[in-house]
Amino acid sequence: MSSIFGSKPSEAHVIWRSGRDDSGTKRFDFEYLELWAAHFGADYEEWERVDHERADESRHQHVCVFARTERGGAEVSLGGESWSMGTVEKPRTFVEIDEAGLLRLRGWSTETTLDVDELVVDGATLKFRTAGGETKSVDTRKLSRRE
Repeated sequence: MSSIFGSKPSEAHVIWRSGRDDSGTKRFDFEYLELWAAHFGADYEEWERVDHERADESRHQHVCVFARTERGGAEVSLGGESWSMGTVEKPRTFVEIDEAGLLRLRGWSTETTLDVDELVVDGATLKFRTAGGETKSVDTRKLSRRE
């Protein structure tokens, strides 16, 4: 349980609400998320972008990338000379959290966006409670390798 001053309920919390009965402002510990990602072999990235499913304005994003894919790439020949056009490596499976606490989870075959009030790490598992009161968990080892 958090205090009225918004202290972190446990060391494992990444997102929580401050105040009595979790009714206050969302709080974040993205430094802990970055350390967690490094420990479990995920890439941690930050970027600023507009995600039109979540907002019309640009928001700061915190991302844990578990698998990547390469796109593009081509061989071009002209007048007896050949050039290789490079491929672009993009995140394939990831968890992306914006500064408002909206979480985008992309797996191998699904993608979902949730408004998260609480996010706790438990080993390689991310456990979260949505603004609607639902509880969910994701074993990130499944995001690292295709099964």
